[in-house]
Amino acid sequence: MSRIHLAVAAAGISLAAMLFGMENACAQATTEVVVKGALRPRPADAPPPIDIFIKRPRIEQAALSPDGAQIAFVTWLEGYRALVTYRVADGTKRIVKLNPGDISAISWADDDHVLTSTTRTGLRGTCEGAVQSSRDAASSHINRPETDTTKEGSAAEAMAQLSLMESLKTPGCVYYGIRAQTAVTSVNVSERAGTDLGARLSEYANLALGTPEPVVSDGKVQLIGPYLELRQQSVGGQPTQRVYLWRSDPQTGLGKLVDDGGGDLDREHRYVDDWLLDRQGNIVARSVYNFTREQFTIERKVDGERKVDGKWKPALTRKIDTRATTFAPFMAGLGRDGQSIVIFDAEPGTSGADRRFHYYELTADGKLSAPLEPGDATRDRPIFNPETGRLAGFVQTGEAPEYSLTDPLMSQLYRKAQDAAPGQAVKVVSTARDPHRMIIFAQGGEEPGAYHFIDFTTGKTLEIGDIHPEVPSEWVASQKSVSYKASDGLQIGALLTLPPKPEPKRLPLIVLPHDGPQAHDSRGFDWLAQVLASRGYLVLQPNYRGSDGAGPAFMAAGKGQWGRRMQSDLADGVRYLVGQGLADPARVCIIGNGYGGYAALEGATTPETWRCAASLGGISDIGDYVGWVKSKRPVPDPDQIASLTADPEWPRAFSPDPGSVSIVTGYLGDSSGWSALSPRNQVNEIKAPVLLVHQADDRAVPVRQSRQMRDALQAAGKAVTYAELPGSDHELTTEESRLATAQAVVDFLKIYNPN
Repeated sequence: MSRIHLAVAAAGISLAAMLFGMENACAQATTEVVVKGALRPRPADAPPPIDIFIKRPRIEQAALSPDGAQIAFVTWLEGYRALVTYRVADGTKRIVKLNPGDISAISWADDDHVLTSTTRTGLRGTCEGAVQSSRDAASSHINRPETDTTKEGSAAEAMAQLSLMESLKTPGCVYYGIRAQTAVTSVNVSERAGTDLGARLSEYANLALGTPEPVVSDGKVQLIGPYLELRQQSVGGQPTQRVYLWRSDPQTGLGKLVDDGGGDLDREHRYVDDWLLDRQGNIVARSVYNFTREQFTIERKVDGERKVDGKWKPALTRKIDTRATTFAPFMAGLGRDGQSIVIFDAEPGTSGADRRFHYYELTADGKLSAPLEPGDATRDRPIFNPETGRLAGFVQTGEAPEYSLTDPLMSQLYRKAQDAAPGQAVKVVSTARDPHRMIIFAQGGEEPGAYHFIDFTTGKTLEIGDIHPEVPSEWVASQKSVSYKASDGLQIGALLTLPPKPEPKRLPLIVLPHDGPQAHDSRGFDWLAQVLASRGYLVLQPNYRGSDGAGPAFMAAGKGQWGRRMQSDLADGVRYLVGQGLADPARVCIIGNGYGGYAALEGATTPETWRCAASLGGISDIGDYVGWVKSKRPVPDPDQIASLTADPEWPRAFSPDPGSVSIVTGYLGDSSGWSALSPRNQVNEIKAPVLLVHQADDRAVPVRQSRQMRDALQAAGKAVTYAELPGSDHELTTEESRLATAQAVVDFLKIYNPN
């Protein structure tokens, strides 16, 4: 059963209980809703089997309908993935079986249609066949109910066609940014059938550039958004592939072009590629590239006026210098006053790997505000009032979501949402058009994570379900945030996972540095940390210098510190826990994936700190790794314009590109030092026993990095254990790969760092 209950009298039925056969847990409450952990029983003498900790999350995505009356979520039922909808008022549910494949996000179109989307990153510009980011190119799967798997002209085919059109000619080929390319299916949950959006808009295949927005037109819900039309040849001297704004039917996929005041005549020598809409579907602004002037413009709609370029006037103009890889701003939404526009743009004076991004407000007369977000636009996300569409504030992603909202109502409701689960990291997942109704996800502390529906007007609450119901409540290891000083005085944040038993005193310690390195560990259920804690190990996950999520200055402190200060930050964490009496200094090992695997191998050269080391898909030869990454990057490389990827879960937002050569080399520093920093060249200094686990199909770090390290260690007569996993990925997303990895790690620790 769920281990989260409400601090009010129970009345009703839990959605998780209804679907998964668990005990009921639902409630009716006052407007001050509190969710808290239940009393935990004492752990049994023997820990549960490893395989219960490595299960995929039971619930993957969740969304609330605009009227707040229905919940949709993606879950696993009896071995297959399903889209489930649930009506809050009467408990009516509908279940649609989905095909395998990635789903980036789900959202509601209307009462009967849910949109499932798969997003990858493409170059923004006027060229045909804009190449997607190499890290997103692995899958162009579109998720459709099985009743619609044979449909021709699908969005998936459009995505495939996009990458095959390199031979076509286009006038004025210019790249000036990054953007989302999205395959979207509209699922009719009543009929259990799906329609690929973009497949029936015109005689050409069309690819959505982001998930279309639902608007009401003539009393009926329509989906409106930009689509890339994949023509086979140039028409009238215009680019081969054009972007048009379409209004389409969520049931049939048929649509009509939206007149933006000029049509194709207005586009002569101009390339319109984006539009910003208000909540009613009215066009507020558009983005245009002018081939003749080689400039990019954000134009505002002018009602009742006729200008030279139609009903538009420029609000921002920028010369596009392709040699300087000029970045064109991207419209994100309406500003706080409902008149200005929020744009995502590069900070002036920054370039290359040091290029920083912010959100700004752009007024109708072209004035730019100071940066709006409190930290970094690639990690902070704008939140817009779902009723007015105006900017309400930002959420900062770090160890836990932190909300900074200027909209009074939204600020009050988000504060109540966080107060609903004291001591846990609370994320607002989805809201209705009236934000008093929302879905939250709460995790951390002693809770593995659960989704809840809350209506702050009536006080009604509904537990949607735990994401890891298989793990007994007494065996969910407690997690807390700690902080310690590095040897140079820099404050380092970390997550500490305490084993359910024994008492936390001089315990064997495992340090788990995260991958990236431009990433961070967040509060929540970490399957490997939980496995290790269940076996009696204390687990430390440091967000070492260079990690994101703690502000630009902390991230910048990692530049040039790969294998240097970033490495000593980990050892400083060990000394902190030893000083607190929590860890036994003679029983400390280091385990990590990717960059964390590199840190583990580097740690094997200092046995005075690390008793053993385990590298999971780790880097052993830096020069070889960087060369391999460069060879896999697309041409042209988005990294030359911006080291970004489109955020698949957040509309019109961007994240750092994990495959960016610029980001990686920024941490590494001068290439003359790479050889000395490579563990493969330090095998004679390695004293601690080493475990190497690598995925045969790893597309982030080639398996040869571990094979060559194994061979070098064996040739030097060092203690090394090797395991290669077939058919797995770098992130260990399958249960089979997680189980094999966890078992290899536990077996290794039994020999070299027994509890």
